[in-house]
Amino acid sequence: MTDNAVDFLNRAIDDFKDQPKYSIINFHTAVELFLKARLLHEHWSLIVLKSPDRQKFEAGDFISVPFDEACGRLQSIVQSPVPEGAWKNFDAIRKHRNKMVHFFHEADDAGPQIASIAGEQLRAWYDLHQLLTTQWAPIFSEYGESFALIEKKLSGHREFLKAKFADLEPSIKIQISKGVRFRRCGSCDFRAARVSEILGDLHESECLICRYRDKWLDYECPDCGTVGPLREGGEFSCGKCGAGDDQKAISDRLNEEIATPDNYFEARVPAHCAECEGYYSVVEYNGNFLCVVCFSVSDEVNACSWCGEFGNGDMEDSNMGGCTVCGGSLGHQMSKDD
Repeated sequence: MTDNAVDFLNRAIDDFKDQPKYSIINFHTAVELFLKARLLHEHWSLIVLKSPDRQKFEAGDFISVPFDEACGRLQSIVQSPVPEGAWKNFDAIRKHRNKMVHFFHEADDAGPQIASIAGEQLRAWYDLHQLLTTQWAPIFSEYGESFALIEKKLSGHREFLKAKFADLEPSIKIQISKGVRFRRCGSCDFRAARVSEILGDLHESECLICRYRDKWLDYECPDCGTVGPLREGGEFSCGKCGAGDDQKAISDRLNEEIATPDNYFEARVPAHCAECEGYYSVVEYNGNFLCVVCFSVSDEVNACSWCGEFGNGDMEDSNMGGCTVCGGSLGHQMSKDD
């Protein structure tokens, strides 16, 4: 399945200039296949939409999960979610594909739309590459050379964005002279990503060329001390020495609420995240509460009135409706009825 995904992605890049319609269709197919390959690694039944049957699966007689369902299962079953920003970029590709297949699309005439499509595919590839080489690295490590070749071939996409950078470069230089921070965009590679601070070492940027939005936390490697970007997903891998931290280690290092024998049972964090359904992923950070998986920031965490677990969600009706980890009294009653 991964071989097919790589094949479709290469075809999408090859067709980009002369046949943008098929480039969009093949690019979307590649993204879906990579997501399904991750599900398949977990268990074959996860890529079957309903009523999994092993014999039918091996015979190819099944309907596979669509994009939304694949992302949902990656989050709820595999516990390795597609970050929100990546989901949005993949979904933009999906919508373009659907419009292309079922209706007329401006890309049929290429021309003025080609630069926009180039930026869209670069954004999606950047997020996909992050997933495949960081969050899911142990599973897709043997495809490093294939991914490097795809990255090289995408340099042609960046050529379509050069003119836009040339137009914006004087304005960017003026903003830099006034103290605005810009960084090189991981997607299109132009130094056009405007940086802003969210909270402490948590930053975000938006590229003025390809519109790629990035979010990361400057994180110190536990082994060599090099500061590198910690991105959504709850795992860190040092770009210099290869050492890393998992979600628990990251939570322990960032958490500013110190647990002691005296307050252990009253400690509010780590708490659960209602945004990404992260399990014990919310810590106290810079006077606020930060989820180390999805980077959502909240002012407070509260205890569920039913189970007593702390989380960053709305707990007003939690006694009845529950929280991220329980179904409340209503869920409890329904389980008894079953």
